[in-house]
Amino acid sequence: MNSRFAASIARHLPEIIALRHELHTHPEIAFEEKWTSQRIAQYLESHGIPVQRGLANGTGLVATVAGRGDRTIALRADIDALPIHELTGLPYASTIPGRMHACGHDGHSALMCGVARVLHENASSLPGTVKFLFQPAEEITSGAPLMVRDGALDNVSAVFGLHGWPELPLGHVGVRNGCLMASTCNFYIEITGRGSHGANPGASIDPVVVAAHLTTALQSIVSRETNPWEAAVVTVGKIEAGTTTNIIPETARLIGTFRTLTAPLQRHIREAIARMAEHVAAAFRAKAEVKFSEIPCPPLLNDPAATDLVRQTIDATLGRDKRIEIPHASMGAEDFAYYLAEKPGSFVFLGFHNGNEGTYPLLHNARFDFNDAALTPGMAVMAELAVRSLQSS
Repeated sequence: MNSRFAASIARHLPEIIALRHELHTHPEIAFEEKWTSQRIAQYLESHGIPVQRGLANGTGLVATVAGRGDRTIALRADIDALPIHELTGLPYASTIPGRMHACGHDGHSALMCGVARVLHENASSLPGTVKFLFQPAEEITSGAPLMVRDGALDNVSAVFGLHGWPELPLGHVGVRNGCLMASTCNFYIEITGRGSHGANPGASIDPVVVAAHLTTALQSIVSRETNPWEAAVVTVGKIEAGTTTNIIPETARLIGTFRTLTAPLQRHIREAIARMAEHVAAAFRAKAEVKFSEIPCPPLLNDPAATDLVRQTIDATLGRDKRIEIPHASMGAEDFAYYLAEKPGSFVFLGFHNGNEGTYPLLHNARFDFNDAALTPGMAVMAELAVRSLQSS
């Protein structure tokens, strides 16, 4: 590694790992990150870094490291966890049942705390100001627009972020121009039929049967209504209906998500879901009410010039052999897209796995844990990137 901050990173690394483990032990889901927000702010303020609290409905933070120039850039970390029961067996495993950091946000937060410390120590030579955005509610793609609303990007020229990525090898960083991650929109379908005794189905309009047919029908949207070269996903993630074995319920509910890489296809799939729900339900004499996310998350679009700067930074810091060009967009979504809709910037993937791809637990898996060995290359790249971005015109 060839980083001007290598000595500082090595000195602070044990403390950053300890902070990461502490955050991992106390996972909190979207907009409930009160302890997490307080702990991050406490850590930064204890090292002389000022923190603005209370953004994004209460748990968002903006920490500021001010240098000598007029330009300001932002680095973002997400702080929320997932409603998953942890199965890692780690000594620092979640102490909150049904909650865990299964997406590595504990690592992102600790990593950015480390970058803030390193840059703060070198503030006299920092050619501008770096804002550190610690954002809640990424997992429900709702925190970023609220951070923007509350002024997190005010006076910012560029914004950068990263996500740990188990599919990439440890010490490598993945980059891509343009679309890196998909848009996402959730749907909620309420099916209303007529309940009856389970032994008298002819008296009912069974919403469970409607839900089953509709779940199957929705899968034909991608296979029969979109072009094969246009990536899209429609997933029903939850079906709710009934209370016991011998009652046909009055209602059933489908909850799901759909993903696209373009706005026109997003509009088409939205219309198709509503159309299918209405007509499949009508075919069985039922009714369907469809609702969608109030603010669908847009696709994440990396700025080419900003991404070229990231490439140069990776090459100079880790070596050209550690840079991976991501061949196609992920159908996962990231509300970092909202920042990139406001300011130029880039989002990258930080490699995790130590051996063959597929051996490291995937994101959102109950056995996932952020790889501490990725902290050093991640901090090195982001600290150097901040300086290079401040120096660019």
